[in-house]
Amino acid sequence: MQSNPRLCLQGTEWTIMEMTNCSLSEPDKDILDAIELWYESKRSKRGNVNRNVMAVGIGISELLQNRFPLTDDYVQSDKGSQVRGLSGACIKTVLARHGETRAFASEGGRTSRGTLPMALELATIINSALPSDICEDTRLEAANAIANFFVERIQVDFFNRQRIKVEIDLQKPISVIVDDILAEASLRSDKPTGTVAQHLVGAKLEMLFPTIEIGKDNSNAADQQTDRSGDFQINDAAFHVTVSPMAKLTDRCRDNIRNGIRPIVVVPHDKVSFAYGLFESEGLGNRVQVIALESFIGINIEELSFYKRGLIRLNVARLLAHYNKRIEDIEPDKSLQIEIPQWALDEMDAHGE
Repeated sequence: MQSNPRLCLQGTEWTIMEMTNCSLSEPDKDILDAIELWYESKRSKRGNVNRNVMAVGIGISELLQNRFPLTDDYVQSDKGSQVRGLSGACIKTVLARHGETRAFASEGGRTSRGTLPMALELATIINSALPSDICEDTRLEAANAIANFFVERIQVDFFNRQRIKVEIDLQKPISVIVDDILAEASLRSDKPTGTVAQHLVGAKLEMLFPTIEIGKDNSNAADQQTDRSGDFQINDAAFHVTVSPMAKLTDRCRDNIRNGIRPIVVVPHDKVSFAYGLFESEGLGNRVQVIALESFIGINIEELSFYKRGLIRLNVARLLAHYNKRIEDIEPDKSLQIEIPQWALDEMDAHGE
């Protein structure tokens, strides 16, 4: 085996030493390729990866910091039922070390029955990918590279896929379901209600007018000087979607009227009276149509469904899917997607969608 000169620290002096398997580049590449194959094998048909898979990766990277090879006795806790050292606190520490401070999992997958078998499986892959006589420096760098891989996976496959969770109760009017979604969005610290409202309306318009291209601008574009007549334009009508109607909206609507375009303002139901008053004060009270967002979406969905329970069920599922697709295509923050309930996924599967 060819040796490689390497600068190593001995006491307080750096010394050139001949060492084997101390080059990180090849072990690092081999092991990350192997780990990526293993990780992707855990991805479901819908593209999701259970967070316990990510937790296992973090836990194993920490074990590699201290010892190699990763024997079964070392990977298992003393009682043999869990992964040694794996906990929510452990994962929090590793994430913080890599600059990620968002909360991941309080238990870290420690109590899940499938976690230990996955950890043993991953340990076997790492044992095969790294040379048996690996030096300490390279082992530590490999451990850090593995941790970095799983931190990135947590960011992409967990944090970026964390969705707005709301109970979709079909016993309620669809307008109330829309209100429930907006209410849940308003509880988030980043207050994305306006973005959610805009894309719910966009999703509804896509369903209502499947042959017309519906605007797909990032929600931030609404605050910029653009050539758009509104958030959406359908033929001679401009739709302005906002959860906080302000004076500048009257200027946009006045421009619409001047250009022969009918302005339609879509706001939450509790802002309808305020919006009416705003346009009245600007002399536009009889020129601008103001609609409650919840009813604008809800009534159309029920009309599209001919008020049939089965079709309403399907079209609510479609609304959520259209909304999520818009977020996926347009917005940088994928966590604005809505958690689609299993019944809705099953409904679309049954219709080949």
